[in-house]
Amino acid sequence: MEALLRDRLPHAPQMGLFVAPNIPAKKLDTALSDYATEVERDAVLALYDATLSGTGGDGAVFARDRFVFQNNDLQAAQTVRYADLVGVEAQRRWLGLGGKRVALTVNRGRATFELTMDFSGAPDAADYVADVLDAAMVRDIDFGPAPPADETDTAAVRDALQRLRAEQKLTEEDFARLLSALQGE
Repeated sequence: MEALLRDRLPHAPQMGLFVAPNIPAKKLDTALSDYATEVERDAVLALYDATLSGTGGDGAVFARDRFVFQNNDLQAAQTVRYADLVGVEAQRRWLGLGGKRVALTVNRGRATFELTMDFSGAPDAADYVADVLDAAMVRDIDFGPAPPADETDTAAVRDALQRLRAEQKLTEEDFARLLSALQGE
């Protein structure tokens, strides 16, 4: 994860992006005491400062196995393991005003839900963060051992169908029909 962040996330203070070891101590201290209270200082690989004042009190902290973000003080902090990501998309916000957000689809156990990271104050940072999270999501996919050449890997196909459904690229009806065909019913 460290190499992925260093490769894809620029150290760009003008966008609120900071990559270790060049994270300002005051911003990091504020983030860790405000919303990322369960993250150890040594585990922080990168920081996104979403505040207009530059204090680090809102934004995201990226660690090796997860990231923690808070859009503002009125919203609860969210912790997301990279392995739980099943969808990432940078989106324009408020037509004509230039804001952006990163829509996240997260799967924990049997629950799949949506979260949104707000990049209103630094819209240019949204695409970089979305790219990192998308790469982390893809990297963590484990399809297991390959099946024999003359057999379909039904588990891999089922997982792919579930991802398409979670990304809303497949209707519930089509999902059920394809799953039924896969199981030979």
